[in-house]
Amino acid sequence: MQLGFYISGVAGQMAQGKLDNISNNLANANTVGYLEDRVAFSSHLSNKMAGEGVPNQTSSAFLSMDQQYVSTEAGTIRHTGSNFDFAIRGDAYFRVRMNNGQEALTRAGNFKIDADGNLLTQGNLAVLDQGGAPIQLPIGKVSSTENGSLYVNGQPVADLGLSMLKDQRQISKMAGVLITSPANNIAKADKSISVLHGSLEDSNVNSIKAMAQMIDTMRAYQSMMKIVEQYNQQAGLLNDKVGMVQG
Repeated sequence: MQLGFYISGVAGQMAQGKLDNISNNLANANTVGYLEDRVAFSSHLSNKMAGEGVPNQTSSAFLSMDQQYVSTEAGTIRHTGSNFDFAIRGDAYFRVRMNNGQEALTRAGNFKIDADGNLLTQGNLAVLDQGGAPIQLPIGKVSSTENGSLYVNGQPVADLGLSMLKDQRQISKMAGVLITSPANNIAKADKSISVLHGSLEDSNVNSIKAMAQMIDTMRAYQSMMKIVEQYNQQAGLLNDKVGMVQG
């Protein structure tokens, strides 16, 4: 019975964690450049819990949440026509500087400028050029080439800092739409990358799929809670009956 409590309890926790994950994705389904969080699960063998058994003949007793990872699939690109909107076609990211001075990457290209002409993210972080310096734009009409070169009134002013990841699995998600990765995993974007001016990349969350996953996970969670309650009732009966003198 203790084993049943353990398995159903862990399964309930797993479902709860997955629900939290899906809820966060749905909340950001309309966030520009948002990268979907996903979860991976690992199996646990019953002999590991019981302390005995034959590993090659013992089936998996339950699954538990192993880790979260970030989906780097591209979202839908839509045209906006805005002077300060940019989207990336290909597996690359814009470089930005966080408040602590470290660099981060993002797919959210809905930039803006302040009174001094500094190009900023919606979170007021500096957008960097290829050399790692903040981009400052003079007043005028902004245009861009496909390789990320910025022009104002037809004059070149800066190149958008674009980076690629050697291994997409080595990602740590920061607040909002920012990610970080070890420096040795980051490389300069190659010629396969193109920048679309006046366009934005939407979140890569599939809302319909996420809603279906939420319903399915909610049902699984409710089922596990019912099982826990049944074990709890059985344990109560045992406590009441064991040691009772039968006359």
